[in-house]
Amino acid sequence: MKNLTGKKVSSAERSVILHGPDEVDLVHSGLEDTMIGSYHEIRDIWFANKKIADMRTAAFVNSINKVGVSYMELGIFP
Repeated sequence: MKNLTGKKVSSAERSVILHGPDEVDLVHSGLEDTMIGSYHEIRDIWFANKKIADMRTAAFVNSINKVGVSYMELGIFP
């Protein structure tokens, strides 16, 4: 590592770098991606409709829209 970066790395740091991610790290990464995507969906709905007062209401609208889409895909609604 020292040859590549010019910085000294302790043995503890070296073992962490070489070990790689655990299953928990992968789960947290996936959760973070899901939360970021959900936030953007809610924010887009909030900004697109001036009648929606806050992000909580936008989250409800997003959820209801997703249920409606699922119902339509399953042939349950209209």
